[in-house]
Amino acid sequence: MNVKEFLNTLNKIAPFEIAENWDNSGLLVGDYNAPVQKIAVALDTTPQSVKLAAENNCNVLLCHHPLIFKALKNINTNSLTGRAIQIAIKNDVNIIAAHTNWDKAGLNFNLAELLGLENICVPDLEKPFLVQGVLTQKMPLEKFLTHIKNSWGLSRLDCYAENYNHSISKIALCGGSGSEFWRTAKHFGNEIFITADFKYHDLIDATHSGLIIAVPEHGEMERASLPELVKKIKELANELEFIILDTRALNVPIRI
Repeated sequence: MNVKEFLNTLNKIAPFEIAENWDNSGLLVGDYNAPVQKIAVALDTTPQSVKLAAENNCNVLLCHHPLIFKALKNINTNSLTGRAIQIAIKNDVNIIAAHTNWDKAGLNFNLAELLGLENICVPDLEKPFLVQGVLTQKMPLEKFLTHIKNSWGLSRLDCYAENYNHSISKIALCGGSGSEFWRTAKHFGNEIFITADFKYHDLIDATHSGLIIAVPEHGEMERASLPELVKKIKELANELEFIILDTRALNVPIRI
């Protein structure tokens, strides 16, 4: 299998055509005709993740967040992007991103499945990043927050509510930054909305509306879906070999 054929396989799982217009998913650095030897998977394309891919004999690095978002006027190897490109080219590492296409086709559904939710769906087709589902039994809020942390392997989870004495049954979530969707989550009767990077004034408005907000770290939340992405690819191409890299663009913050 070459890189182009691998992209075709990935397209069957998370079609590139459903990516947002502002996104930059697909082959970002590399050669369509290069044979795929071994694939490293990471959340972010950083010099560290590219270097680790090369050290593990991977000539493909599949990342969730694209290395390149805007047009580059130069490749400065003192910058994070330029250094990652330099290492990739020197080591023949082909860099591929599956970003908003994976968000819509798999990531958010997988996060809901990891929580054990049922009746998982997109309640508003105009906002395909938001999914919701229900627990088979109501769960006290504090217990549910612990359940989220354990299910997604989080190091931290912040919760905001006007009243913490709740039991939870209907949940909405959006992997990554989704604070703009809180009104949709509330409109469809969800009791709690889980998403990262919640904006301050949205947080005030949301909690005053009675909605409970749970805020994980952006990268940790999305990284939980990488094994599912690998699983789905291997279902179509079992001969491929993968390694999931334990790298972070940001270190876990110290809480003092």
